[in-house]
Amino acid sequence: MVSALISGCASLTKSWIAPEVALAGLRIKELSLVRQVFVVTLTVRNPNDRTLPIKALTYRITLEGNELAQGSSQLDRQIPPLGTALADVEVAGSLLGITRQLPALALKDRPLDWTVSGTASLANGLLPLPFRWSGRIDPKMLLNMMSDGSPGVQGFSLGAP
Repeated sequence: MVSALISGCASLTKSWIAPEVALAGLRIKELSLVRQVFVVTLTVRNPNDRTLPIKALTYRITLEGNELAQGSSQLDRQIPPLGTALADVEVAGSLLGITRQLPALALKDRPLDWTVSGTASLANGLLPLPFRWSGRIDPKMLLNMMSDGSPGVQGFSLGAP
């Protein structure tokens, strides 16, 4: 009985492993000279052996080391142990920044590096869990999506983290 009590107490103080957050897709919601809003689909994987109660995420998305977008979202999600959930989040982007890079990106014949980093805030008020995941995307796919400019552009896969 004592060992069960000790193991139960140990599980209460067991630290959390940060979620694995990867880009799954991107679409343009609003595009003007003054404001650019994207809807980014994130795949959030819980590597823990218990439910991960994510209340909010803050995130920053970079492409080839340059910031593409940043934002924060309330999620209020219960991600099951070792489970995965998709989350659509709005981000304010820098279209000016990416359009300056378009000519150089068009000339690249290799996949481009992306990174999503930030923090996941847990519902029970524990310290935020930092995360950082990276992958690669074909530059032609990105350029086609960015140059189309229509809000109907749907998501695309950005590669595995």
